[in-house]
Amino acid sequence: MKKLQKVKNVIAGIFLILLMGVIVVAGYRVVVTADELPGKLSCIATSANNLQAYAPMLSKTQKVSYDKMKYGYMDDLMLAQMDVLDQAYENERLEEIRAVNNLTAMSEKTTDKLAYEAAKKQLEEEAEKARQAAALAEAAKKARIQALLAQMEAEEAAENVQNIDTGDSSDRGSGDTASKGGRKGTPVYAESHGKSLGKFVITAYCTCRVCCGVYSGGNRTASGTVPTSNRTIAVDTNVIPFRTKVVINGQVYVAEDRGGAIKGKRIDMFFMTHKEALRWGRRTMEVYLAK
Repeated sequence: MKKLQKVKNVIAGIFLILLMGVIVVAGYRVVVTADELPGKLSCIATSANNLQAYAPMLSKTQKVSYDKMKYGYMDDLMLAQMDVLDQAYENERLEEIRAVNNLTAMSEKTTDKLAYEAAKKQLEEEAEKARQAAALAEAAKKARIQALLAQMEAEEAAENVQNIDTGDSSDRGSGDTASKGGRKGTPVYAESHGKSLGKFVITAYCTCRVCCGVYSGGNRTASGTVPTSNRTIAVDTNVIPFRTKVVINGQVYVAEDRGGAIKGKRIDMFFMTHKEALRWGRRTMEVYLAK
């Protein structure tokens, strides 16, 4: 308890010392201010008198514009110098404006040119893609045609080999070696004939793929009959109607079929085998109506 009492006494002493210091400083400041007050009041009075004396002069003062100052207070030499400076300033401003305008125009032209180049490049790329697509389509078309031709040649070669293998030494073009469609017929010879229809180009065909394409192997003609050797011929129905009997080389044939290549004075004669059709070949002969 004694120690606590000592601490309190020390703190109280320090507080009293600080309070006495504050009182001394405040008293000194009051004394100094009282001494300075007459001088400050004298300065304020002097300023007021000066302001009152110069007030009429300040009231007459006016703002002067640049043009009034230039043309109202300068002699000719200074005026000429100022005109030169003003002109130089205006020229400089005009050059700056012109440069900005030129830069703006160049920027717009550059933008337009870039857009044009981009559009042109895009069109060229699209045209090149279209050209490549057309070239690929043409190449694919040629490849399909070549494949079809190769297939037809292979089938023809295989059929020729088959015909050679299945024929015998007694075959003279009338053997039953056709593998698909058609039937063998018996020749019918005419003792006489009617009027002449003129000379016709006479070719030969069978039911193979080489001769008939997609219609190969069929067993019906365009008129609905079964193709028969020594009887059936394909004709242009505008020249010789269906079921018309004609005499060719003394033998009677019946118009029962037609073909896309048989036009005008042309006749295609049916044979059982491709070998027989090849043997016939292409001949020009007189054709007559049968009685």
